[in-house]
Amino acid sequence: MSSILICSVSSLVIGALLVPAAAEEVQPVGIPLKHVPSDDDETDFDSLGIMIGINGARPRLYQFDTGSDMFIGQFDETVSGVQPVPGSKPGLYGYGDGTYGYWMQEIQFQTMAYYHPDDPSEPIATMPGKHIAGRIIDWAYSKKHDSFKDYHTSDKPIGNHDGVAYYADLDVRARMKKGEPSDHPPFYGTFGAGDYSQDKTYMASPGTQTKSGYVVAANSNIGNNNTPGCAPCLSLHLTPQLRAQFTAVMPWGKLDYDYSLRQFPSSNANASNMHDGNYSYTISVPVGKKKRAVDFRGPILFDTGTAEFILVDADTTLTKFRAKGYKLAEYDQDSVDIKFYGFEDTLNDLEYDDVIIGRLADEASGNTVTIGLPFFQENSVMYDLEKKVTAYSPYFVTTADYSTDAKANTLHLSEVSEDIGSSGWVGLAGILSGKGDFKIKKDANVRMTGANSYIGATHIADGAHLHLAGPGSIEHSARILNEGTFNIEQKGAHIAQWGVDKAYEDAVICDISGSGDIILGANRLIVTAATGSISGSITDYDDNYKNLGGGLVLVGGQLTIEGDNDFSGLTEVASGAEMHVTGQLTGDVSVYGKLIVDGQVFGTVKVNDGGTLSGTGTVGAVNVQPGGTAARMKTTVVD
Repeated sequence: MSSILICSVSSLVIGALLVPAAAEEVQPVGIPLKHVPSDDDETDFDSLGIMIGINGARPRLYQFDTGSDMFIGQFDETVSGVQPVPGSKPGLYGYGDGTYGYWMQEIQFQTMAYYHPDDPSEPIATMPGKHIAGRIIDWAYSKKHDSFKDYHTSDKPIGNHDGVAYYADLDVRARMKKGEPSDHPPFYGTFGAGDYSQDKTYMASPGTQTKSGYVVAANSNIGNNNTPGCAPCLSLHLTPQLRAQFTAVMPWGKLDYDYSLRQFPSSNANASNMHDGNYSYTISVPVGKKKRAVDFRGPILFDTGTAEFILVDADTTLTKFRAKGYKLAEYDQDSVDIKFYGFEDTLNDLEYDDVIIGRLADEASGNTVTIGLPFFQENSVMYDLEKKVTAYSPYFVTTADYSTDAKANTLHLSEVSEDIGSSGWVGLAGILSGKGDFKIKKDANVRMTGANSYIGATHIADGAHLHLAGPGSIEHSARILNEGTFNIEQKGAHIAQWGVDKAYEDAVICDISGSGDIILGANRLIVTAATGSISGSITDYDDNYKNLGGGLVLVGGQLTIEGDNDFSGLTEVASGAEMHVTGQLTGDVSVYGKLIVDGQVFGTVKVNDGGTLSGTGTVGAVNVQPGGTAARMKTTVVD
């Protein structure tokens, strides 16, 4: 444990404010992704790309696919150090309903480097080790594929898989011979990024490169570059700060490892199944002129490689649809509504109207569903291999460090508006430093989980939100000017899987003023050097209108409470500090400094040694300790 100095007013601190010493942990690595538009509409971004080079070769763009688990690409045979995996033979890596996929040869190599897709001059990160991927030989179809007759395929099959013959797409083969992108330009193959592995030789996915897990944040910079830094981004390695960005946390549950591995090769990190969790959701389908709601509960595959919002991949879904009078034909699409619900934090109860649902054929048995790229364009998704959970967040979650100063060497971020992040929703898991102010504009929503060090003021506009969660802190900010909402209810160990110490539950700030609301939850707001007035409300109610016991501590300075506040916890006024209540406080007050009540305190005011109580207002009751001084006050106590 180590003590901290708050706003250079150590003489005013009520005892020692302690935080845990930082533990050694692998810091996140931000790997840029790219929003890629469709072939026929440059405003429709229907896939994600990642830029990778192997063994020092020229980097190429690959589709980033969380619905597959192998890296398969066009790798030039001239690249040095690339060898076939001993004993391996060419075979099929299938997709969808298994009627199509890559005909590939497994290869091994020593280094894999990640590059920025828009500036591939230098690698962002280089991963040494034993990597295994698949070299594309052909793109192949079986005759069972619904559009087989429309493709220009080889006369003879190039091989068999599970007794089924597969034929090469000759147009793809021709492009590959020219060195052009193969099956779905501009991609030179697919980088499988699923949190599962179906073969011990698949050793190039993110799960083989991290022990803890990773975050896919593709809900920013769709068609623009407004958000500075790595956006969209793959954040490799998890920390408590990164985990604390997520409250829609879903345990993997009981998994079937008959056809997949329990651990990733190389890293030995925990591996999931293709689908995991036990999500609650409702799909409203068109039946006649109305929509009928169909409730589901079961595992989900979050798949960046699926262009539709919903892909039906199990027969139970179809059975439930038919029971409501709705039929979805093979290889058909339709428009439906979907709602996710059941999490404690109501911001995770997400609703989407008129989204595309699709179907292939020959669905597997079970109660699973695939949720595709449009979900990622609205939410960040975390694959926590260490804790065996998957999670999502409507914030754009970034681990980048920023500065409020424009001329700093660090990325500049001095304000958040609706134009950056996920329509103004930004989750800062890194550190915001600098001397300048930080502004959160109207309708923007910022969630901070890092130990920020900027010393400028924090401006929360009317209609804006600032959340401190987990170990998040802005204790060095000179003051908070709050006209919106300042929320600390998720500080500390709010969710066990975050791995955050309970010592972080107090939110320490220098100063705060304004007409905005303050939400405490069960935590304490500690103000160390107050100069302002709070005219908004301070509350500790949860979504069920239950008081959680949050409190307010004035360590130093002068603070005026003007609003009608209903938090139930203790208000504390330290020695040397002065609080003036012109509004109302619901709970009890403990005074070591000076308390002036010209409004109303419903609870009992305890005047401790050295403390004073005065004013023309009303208190519930007065308890004067030896050494304390209290003027004659109006009380509501009944003798």
